[in-house]
Amino acid sequence: MFFLKFTKKENLRVLKLTSYEGHFKIEPLYPGWGVTIGNTLRRVLLSSLEGYAISSVKIEGVDHEFATIKGVKEDMTEIILNLKKIRFKTKIEDEYNPYPAPYMYPTPYPAPYMYPYPSPEEKFNIIIKNEKEEITAGDLGEYINLFEIINPDLIILNKNKFIFLNITIVIKKGIGYVPSEENEKNTNVIETGTISIDSIFTPIKHVNYTIENCSVSENSTYERLLFEIKTDGTINPENALIKASNLVIRHFKLLTNKKISLNYNKLYPKKQNQPAIYFKLLQILNYSLERSRKHLSVRTFNCLKKFKIVTWGDL
Repeated sequence: MFFLKFTKKENLRVLKLTSYEGHFKIEPLYPGWGVTIGNTLRRVLLSSLEGYAISSVKIEGVDHEFATIKGVKEDMTEIILNLKKIRFKTKIEDEYNPYPAPYMYPTPYPAPYMYPYPSPEEKFNIIIKNEKEEITAGDLGEYINLFEIINPDLIILNKNKFIFLNITIVIKKGIGYVPSEENEKNTNVIETGTISIDSIFTPIKHVNYTIENCSVSENSTYERLLFEIKTDGTINPENALIKASNLVIRHFKLLTNKKISLNYNKLYPKKQNQPAIYFKLLQILNYSLERSRKHLSVRTFNCLKKFKIVTWGDL
């Protein structure tokens, strides 16, 4: 059985890396493994990486999502659409969260990580009393201390100078896309005037992969996997690839009670009781060509010696 060594760092190369985009090259891969790895990672990246988003909003004086607000240009529907576009990045996740993959946390949580790591749901009260006519996501971020807003220039609403607003938002942690009906079901206490909204948790915007031929040696047809990942800026593309890979490995570990090893010799140890013909064949393969020199021409022997072929097994 053929087995490739994946333990070398040269197998994964970073071609381009920014806060929003990353291009990666993985080579060499055994024929057929490009699609297997590429498609698996793409599905996990798009569906299973977690993020933060607003799940509900409450504005004082507003009863439903189709209402208008006095002194505000946008109606409540437009404001909700703008709030859904805000991208949040927790300020302390990288330092305090050792379990990045969703739904894989141990129970109970380890004590060092219970505080001040953000809980799965955080409520923030925002009181806008400034005279600015244009309110952006950055203005809301002044009241949100646990999160960094990636797109602070996003316009949320336009109002008259002397209009004050009292806004309460709930930021949740989740994966994928969750409709407003699901958010409403998962809310324990719904206050009057609270409007549940659709939440886009996934930090991945686009994933694409292509497969090319890769020649490691003569007469070999291995594969090269080119990966392209675009994020919303809340996660580094390289970290996203690592988290997706770890998540796949954790799920495959559920299928075995043995430690996964990339050492072929450990996975398939040599059999102890081999037949006599096995040792006879092994002896022949290890037989030196120097001893068979009388059966070879000088030219043939020199050519073999030049390419460091010294036994019948090498040949």
